Amino acid sequence: MSEIHGNDIPIPLVNYVQLIRDHKSPYYEVVYFLLKEMEMHHNKIGEEASEVVYTINPRLLQEEIEKQVKDEKLTTVNICRTIRAFLYGSKLSEEKDFYVTTTSGGRRNYHVKVTNKTLDLMSKLL
Repeated sequence: MSEIHGNDIPIPLVNYVQLIRDHKSPYYEVVYFLLKEMEMHHNKIGEEASEVVYTINPRLLQEEIEKQVKDEKLTTVNICRTIRAFLYGSKLSEEKDFYVTTTSGGRRNYHVKVTNKTLDLMSKLL
């Protein structure tokens, strides 16, 4: 696979974006699961608030995805990279549309501001 360079996508994540676009397992399953969860969360709470923040804990996400997909590539590191590729590949803006927090132990959590706009941008990547 040739490496594709996006203008605003960090180079290590470009290949992950392409794997998602090509519907390669387990990368596509991870982002598809996330998108559906965000849509359900937004629909449930979205009527009461114009903006909903959806928090992604990669370790918990890995546990959920492993129930559906058995793949040796399904590691926490790959899930983190897939999440970042999904966010950057969807052309979401860091700080405006999503932000990352780090725990004292060094683990990262991703927080996405789920609006109709961000859902549309993320859907276009798939």
